[in-house]
Amino acid sequence: MIKIENDKLVVLISKSGAELKSVIRKDNEIQYIWPGTSGSFKKSAPNLFPFIGNIANGKIDYPIGGKRMVLPMTKHGFARDLEFKLLESSETKAIFELTPNEYTKEKYPYIFSFKVIYKLEEDILTHEYVVENKDTETMYYHIGGHTAFYCNFNRDLNFENYYLEFEKEECHLYKIDERNNSFLSDRFEVIQTPKKFTLSKESFEKDALVFDGIQNRIVNIKHSESKHGVEFRFEKFPVLALWTNTDSSEFICLEPWAGITDFTENSSRVEDKKNIQTLNSFEVKSYSQIIRFY
Repeated sequence: MIKIENDKLVVLISKSGAELKSVIRKDNEIQYIWPGTSGSFKKSAPNLFPFIGNIANGKIDYPIGGKRMVLPMTKHGFARDLEFKLLESSETKAIFELTPNEYTKEKYPYIFSFKVIYKLEEDILTHEYVVENKDTETMYYHIGGHTAFYCNFNRDLNFENYYLEFEKEECHLYKIDERNNSFLSDRFEVIQTPKKFTLSKESFEKDALVFDGIQNRIVNIKHSESKHGVEFRFEKFPVLALWTNTDSSEFICLEPWAGITDFTENSSRVEDKKNIQTLNSFEVKSYSQIIRFY
């Protein structure tokens, strides 16, 4: 594990997937990140690249050199399961990088650099993605987070005592397609995000809730009887998914996505995917999650 810390927080990150594994605030000794040691969700905060969610037919069709190339792709991409190189490590900052290898070349045709950067300042952890196209081809991808926050701020593992606090605004809510329970329906419901979204396992019986078009991009995780919580900001991600497992595990995943899981009726052509991200040759883009632990 790679450790970074300051006078407020101690953070542990695994080189496997460049995955955030622990955030403990020193003054209250609260663990804010799901450890992944019980229940059926064995990860803590996987980084999703180069695609998000289920892939229609398990394959993606790319335009390469004026021709088409069809390659297999796994759910949520491959980055979460691969070892990253540690490029830099200081007391309060760590930079990890994934570059192509023989395994990725069988699934993804581009020459890329995917950096995951963690930086501490006071009680804030900045979790940044930097994607670079090192290829002569236009590069297509999705990118996103999947951080599981441990619902134990008040030493209280009663999931229903926790809630999310949104700004009230209009957005689209996509739902899992009941015809297959694997992909999204292309129909959405226009809703107002509630000021207070009380957590319950029943809300996630079908899988994740996927919100598209949230403009404020700030969510707080709170407990009904505690002053402790998390302020979660996400920049350059048009989609926010919420998910938890319906078993006894006590966590809520906040998943900002620049991309979206496939719809039931989905083209396999990469350029047709909703919210597809593109990089021109040698172009770089960054995306940030800014998380305050209080």
